[in-house]
Amino acid sequence: MSKKLLLADDSVTIQKVVELLLSDEDYEIKAVGNGEEALAMIKDYSPDIVLADIEMPGMNGYQLCEKIKNDETLAHIPVILLAGAFEPIDEDLAKEVKADDYLVKPFESQELISKLNAVMASKEIEEAAVSTPGEAEAVEEAAEVLTEGIEEAALETEAIEVAAPLEEIEELEELEEALETEPSGSEEAWFSD
Repeated sequence: MSKKLLLADDSVTIQKVVELLLSDEDYEIKAVGNGEEALAMIKDYSPDIVLADIEMPGMNGYQLCEKIKNDETLAHIPVILLAGAFEPIDEDLAKEVKADDYLVKPFESQELISKLNAVMASKEIEEAAVSTPGEAEAVEEAAEVLTEGIEEAALETEAIEVAAPLEEIEELEELEEALETEPSGSEEAWFSD
């Protein structure tokens, strides 16, 4: 069953990028351009998770998150705030409005997917804890371990993505050095190695 994602971002480009990045994932996506539209849509759409830009006209992402988390009927919905590279996230305010996580644009596809999976896994574990209150503490610890593991996997993937081009550059530099070296003897002898 598809997970429902509500994206609130005034950038049509970001809306299309998120839809593209998640096209192979199990998400049904609805996108709106501001916080008011998102809040109006939440009750009918019943999203499993909300991505909200912190800088939108009208109601911004912080305000939207606060309204969601202060409404008893909506508070269970995880919210990930989106911040641009030049509009840094206010981590204190994000905690104050009870955001579940945040992501800085531009982001890699694996980073987005990892954040979504970590927050959704945490939500599922919390829901299980509510049904079995005696195990809540153990479940919370398991959620933290799971979240850390997912985030570490994302960092490892990112490190591999960075390392791969570096290996290619080193190979090109070695080839360039070899081409600059004068062959001793005939050209056939030089190329026979």
